Amino acid sequence: MVSEAQQARTGQTKHYIVDWLEHRTTELLTEIRGQEFWSAIMCRDADPQLVKNVMKEVYAEIVGYQPYAIEAAIASIAQFPRSVKPILIKAMLAHQADEFDHGEMALRDFVGLGGSETVIRNKRMSAEAFAVSSVWWMITRQRDPFAYLGALYLFEGLTPTVTSLVKDKLRAKGFTSKSLEYVEFHSIEDIKHANLVHHVISKIAQAFPDSIESIKYGFECFSAVYPIPLWRAAFRRATTCANGSH
Repeated sequence: MVSEAQQARTGQTKHYIVDWLEHRTTELLTEIRGQEFWSAIMCRDADPQLVKNVMKEVYAEIVGYQPYAIEAAIASIAQFPRSVKPILIKAMLAHQADEFDHGEMALRDFVGLGGSETVIRNKRMSAEAFAVSSVWWMITRQRDPFAYLGALYLFEGLTPTVTSLVKDKLRAKGFTSKSLEYVEFHSIEDIKHANLVHHVISKIAQAFPDSIESIKYGFECFSAVYPIPLWRAAFRRATTCANGSH
């Protein structure tokens, strides 16, 4: 018999809501590929300095929103019904513990591209990063932890795919280990995280059928602000300032 821990690692017992989330993520990835910022990074002839400026701005966004998203996520996990199996709560909390310092990881890459740690730590986050943070906190304020799962899926379902697609392009533009830690890590580790999220969502949806609409709602709310508006703004800043905005 397969244990729940093994199911969490392998992504077994998939509920149909996961198929819906996968489909929406695929649609979103198609939309991303049609964006100017994506072409600027993926184009073989792209200006290396422009690519570095764009990624510098993307890292700055992560530094801005990540601590608030983590804080809100942990608060939302605490709101799940007390009939949820503790092993699922432990899995969700352990996942957030894994994510806890990833804003600092993005900060190291930002500095690796020539950014100032002092400036970014004392600078207000962008309006777009503020919007990302706000979605996570509104999910918490509405006390709808099932919506948290939908938003979480977007993070974990999209990130490993995007980072895997861009990392070789970034290396070709001169990125080194000092500016690729975040991308390298998420291209590998988030595959395991995605499998874990599949498992948790499947288990929750089976136990709480009424949660499905909230899961969908959380995904749609988060996709309204992430990633396209965030990355589009980063690209705009990178292209309007010769050396980026930081």
